[in-house]
Amino acid sequence: MKIIPVKEAMELFSRGIYLPELEDHCREMEQVPCPVLHEFADGIYSRITTMPKGTFAIGKRHRYRTYNILLEGEIAVYMGPKEPIKMLRAPCTFVSDALVKKVAYFYKDTTWVNIHPTEETNLDAIENQFIIPDSEFALDGKPGDALKLSKLQEKI
Repeated sequence: MKIIPVKEAMELFSRGIYLPELEDHCREMEQVPCPVLHEFADGIYSRITTMPKGTFAIGKRHRYRTYNILLEGEIAVYMGPKEPIKMLRAPCTFVSDALVKKVAYFYKDTTWVNIHPTEETNLDAIENQFIIPDSEFALDGKPGDALKLSKLQEKI
């Protein structure tokens, strides 16, 4: 997950940069620490991430629909071109579609949980099972497939 301070994010938003370009910019910026806790139960893997207030994050592209739990916090989140940008306040649950990268702005310190059904406990194997590497996924050039970040800026 790429997390950068909101000042840099807003600068990029103001220029209307698309998601792939934003990711390129994020890779060059100092990252903000976000602790991740991995928990396992019978047939369940939970990834619990804490994101600080005033940042935004770009998640990884999931192969399948994903069950999400917002334990604490308040966010604006983009979950793909079929969904409007949503304002969410904890506690809440939601399902995100397959093949999209979630982009979120964190109004408050936030704890976010992704739930995945798997017997696997090796984190690299879990990532291979549920995440599509960028090298395996190419947009077909439709404008709606990439997030025009000015849309997210309007909600923030």
